[in-house]
Amino acid sequence: MNAKKNWIGLLTLFVLASLACEQTAKFSEPKQPIAPILIGADLTTIDLCQAIPLEDIQAAMGYKLDSAPERFNYYDTAGASGCEYFAKADADGAHFGYVVLMPVAEYASQPLYKNVSVSGIGAEAYFNNGADARQLWVKVNERVAFVVAFGDQPNEAGAQAIAKLVVAAIQ
Repeated sequence: MNAKKNWIGLLTLFVLASLACEQTAKFSEPKQPIAPILIGADLTTIDLCQAIPLEDIQAAMGYKLDSAPERFNYYDTAGASGCEYFAKADADGAHFGYVVLMPVAEYASQPLYKNVSVSGIGAEAYFNNGADARQLWVKVNERVAFVVAFGDQPNEAGAQAIAKLVVAAIQ
């Protein structure tokens, strides 16, 4: 009987250990600074996949990425440049995120649904339910804005953490 209990205990530990290796813990505060992001006339030349450390995205998402980040343009927005991130889907759904720099005009032109103002990030900011995720829109200045989103489940804390780092990196 003890051998059976020991075997079940070992099996349980093995399963838990393998799950822990596949995912990081849920949201934790990102710690790596983002490389300086120099805003020029053409945002499309900026590579956010290079600028934002993977460790920060994984901490904010709460999941380990299962593929390299890829350049991403938010719904073919002219003049935009972004990066998208994917982790393995699990019982909680798909796990993805993106950060996209765009001309400031996009900030005010979003269809709003369940939007809530956010203070302390950029010149102004708001959360909005976008087509694919709960999004944090940030107006940095009169030239540039960006959006940060994590899904499939809303992750406002993760979006705010990454947004603060992006604002600090923009020059």
